[in-house]
Amino acid sequence: MKPFNTVICLIVCCYINSVTAQNLTYYNSPVDDANKTKEWIDATDKRYKSDVSALQGKNKKYFEDIFKSRYENIKKMYDRKELITEAGANGYLQSLLHEVIKSNQAIGSMETRIAFSRAWWPNASSLGEGTIIFNIGLFYKLQNESQAAFVLCHELAHLYLNHSNNAINNYVNTVYSDEFQKELKKINQSQYQKNQQLDNLTKSITFNSRQHSREHEAQADSMAVEWLKNTPFDVRESLTCLALLDSIDVEKYNVAPALNRVFNFQEYPFQAKWMQEEKSLFSTMAASSEQESQKERDSLKTHPDCSKRISLLKSKVEQYYKPDSRAFVVNEKEFKQLQHDFDYEIIDYLYRSDDVSRSLHFTLQMLQTQPANPYLITNTGRCINKLFTAQKNHTLGKVVDMPSPYGDKNYNDLLEFIQRVRLTDLGAFSYYYLLHNQNTLMSNEDFLAALIESKANFNKPDEKQALIDMYKKQFPSGKYHF
Repeated sequence: MKPFNTVICLIVCCYINSVTAQNLTYYNSPVDDANKTKEWIDATDKRYKSDVSALQGKNKKYFEDIFKSRYENIKKMYDRKELITEAGANGYLQSLLHEVIKSNQAIGSMETRIAFSRAWWPNASSLGEGTIIFNIGLFYKLQNESQAAFVLCHELAHLYLNHSNNAINNYVNTVYSDEFQKELKKINQSQYQKNQQLDNLTKSITFNSRQHSREHEAQADSMAVEWLKNTPFDVRESLTCLALLDSIDVEKYNVAPALNRVFNFQEYPFQAKWMQEEKSLFSTMAASSEQESQKERDSLKTHPDCSKRISLLKSKVEQYYKPDSRAFVVNEKEFKQLQHDFDYEIIDYLYRSDDVSRSLHFTLQMLQTQPANPYLITNTGRCINKLFTAQKNHTLGKVVDMPSPYGDKNYNDLLEFIQRVRLTDLGAFSYYYLLHNQNTLMSNEDFLAALIESKANFNKPDEKQALIDMYKKQFPSGKYHF
């Protein structure tokens, strides 16, 4: 099977009178398998109809509402092309799954659709009706295949133990019980502290199809180890995986982008005021007590209580370890190639999904060590172009996150920078940044299109038209239209 392909392009550089040539790496997002996508959508539709038709009892309507919401959320993942069905990446994931299933017959009897998600955050989810999502934002941070196999076993255990549907059942039968409704009515009629009373009442019965209770997490861990021990994978990597998850929210390329270097040009020098922190609600909140901030961060961790989960598994793992087990079983080279490609796929999908600020953030972080990377250069320019258009149309909030006192500092710095610069600054950034990198990239279609747009943003109509003419000659059937 081919891995998620990074295309090696011979980029012939020609601009006006200068012509040079060199081999450079440029990333192109691979095309998903339309037949596999349709197969999974059809199976999802069939399962949804089957689940709804089997419902009965006085709370049937409420179950229907939750099943419908779950179904629609899964369909949206297909609609926004979040799930990867490309043959290489999906084929590798199914090979990992096969290694687990062939040693555990109980798993093979379950209806499953296991897919990589293009989501950047480090998580995996068992949605309860057979769909299991493995975010590439988690996969590309793992250290070996045994850790990935443990993640698969863990999510399969949630499905096998019916955790999601049991949580739905508990939620509906509690919220719509006579006792709960009576208590709700009583709170409604009270005069004081209604919100506090309501919060106390509902605290233990909230439901989220992508999250499980801490008790369920421990149960899934335990069953995952029982299955993993039957495979050639190294069961000890279940513990290293949990240890990794404890700090998984730290970014893969955890560096502060040098904004004052990237956006500093002789023709348009960087201004210190763009990075000067202003007194704001955000900065006031960020300066709150470290104890409270740490407490909040802990509660917001993607994977809480990992140390407790490790302690519950440790003795069992020591008992189950086999000296002939291996960290890599399927294909180590393919595992590492996918991790490399997912660096770019995350950035590319964020850009395509209009999550521009985060796409730019990850791009600038990688650019620190790969300043000549043509894909990263191009994406930096086109992200700035999108920010220009959004600010011009007063829609910046749709493509840029707001700073958070509990968010990553490096990302917050970028977000505050974006908020401080003016429209003319953004126009200058993309224009000069791409202009200074054009000598080696003029035969790249995406780069040329971004450069054309930057000339429009910086009010260079003559230069823009000359490049449009060049583009049409180089790419007569090109994907961009000007």
